[in-house]
Parts: sequence; C-alpha cells; structure tokens
Amino acid sequence: MSRNFTRQPDESTLTTLCPHCLSAFRNARGIRVRRADPYQLTKEPCTYCQTRFGYDYYIQPTSPKATYFKKGRFDDEIDCA
Repeated sequence: MSRNFTRQPDESTLTTLCPHCLSAFRNARGIRVRRADPYQLTKEPCTYCQTRFGYDYYIQPTSPKATYFKKGRFDDEIDCA
C-alpha cells in the first residue's frame, strides 16, 4: 500500500479566517482546523468578522472518538437509581 494518496477535501468547508477568529476556532472542541494552502501569500477578508484579513482554512468536525466523555457519575443517574 502506498502512502501517496490524494484525498479531495470538501470545498464547502473552505473558510477565510483572520488570526483572531482562527484562535476562536482552534480553542473549540470537536473542530479540526487545517490550512488550505500553506504557500498562500495574499490575504483575503475574514468570513466571520469581515474587518481583518486572513488565509484560507478547512474547518472539519473531528471523529467521535476524539470527543470528551465525562467519566464517573452523571446527574441523571441519581434520579434513575
């Protein structure tokens, strides 16, 4: 099996983000942010704030395995028992 494969990213998740909005997405759980073109030189207006300029990113949800699950007793277990 070759490691060289081409996976076509979903173009609907392509979003332009300034550094301020990018940090908000990177701090969110369950979201994966990936730069579309690492060699992009021209900045474009941010899709969210529309005041600052930034680069293109792909925003994708992470796999269900990576989500956080609380271990231990939940509040609704007290009512059921």
